[in-house]
Amino acid sequence: MNDRIAKWIESAAGLPFREFPQDGVLVHVSGTRTDEPKNRLLAQRMTEKNGVLITGIPRVVEAIKECAESMTGWELFSPFGLAEIKRALPPEDAKHLDKTYGFDFFLTDRENFHAVKPRHKVIPLHKIDIPCGAEKLRMGERRSTEKDDFTWAFACYHSDPNVPATVLPEYGRRCASVAAIIWRSDGLAGFGVVTEEALRGQGYALDVVSVGTQFILDQGGVAWYGAYADNIPSLRIPQRLGYSLVYSSFRA
Repeated sequence: MNDRIAKWIESAAGLPFREFPQDGVLVHVSGTRTDEPKNRLLAQRMTEKNGVLITGIPRVVEAIKECAESMTGWELFSPFGLAEIKRALPPEDAKHLDKTYGFDFFLTDRENFHAVKPRHKVIPLHKIDIPCGAEKLRMGERRSTEKDDFTWAFACYHSDPNVPATVLPEYGRRCASVAAIIWRSDGLAGFGVVTEEALRGQGYALDVVSVGTQFILDQGGVAWYGAYADNIPSLRIPQRLGYSLVYSSFRA
């Protein structure tokens, strides 16, 4: 396990890495959890272990502990497990439970990186390209060492005059896909990827994430890509580029 990835997992749990069980399910109260939707419960599982660590606020832990610890990690991370956790949770918490679990992929070195030859022209977006109203967000996502201009995303553009700009008009009328890079203080960098619906399945997202991954590795970072288990087109991107599935989770 890469040290930076391990520290990120520890940070999310609010508990030391040694608390993660090798087998079975372990439920703990954690001060990292708060009484806010999507932070009341976090179930974490690593691919190198069969065990699951669940952290939660006290009332959530009390409600699910017996149910969760009666299951194996495989059972918990299944439609059955999610259904049982939802049934055990208080109604106000249950309505915020993820419908499925998320996958987190990481790439730490160039040796495993399978860069693609872009089918579409990919251009970097700089500080001057930040859309109006997004300055605070994008400035917060840059590396702390970047004080002046910086690259915060990569974008592809199309040439079809019949495709309307529905979700990305602030990046230009013919923007097809954008991959924003979100840096953490520990050197991990994730992606926020958006593609025009009419242009999905044509390789635009793969191209921008591939170029973005190269950029992250060139900066000495660890590239991170997350997607939910039911988003198959998105999951194909890190698989194609050589990322490794390290971690899966769900929240309430």
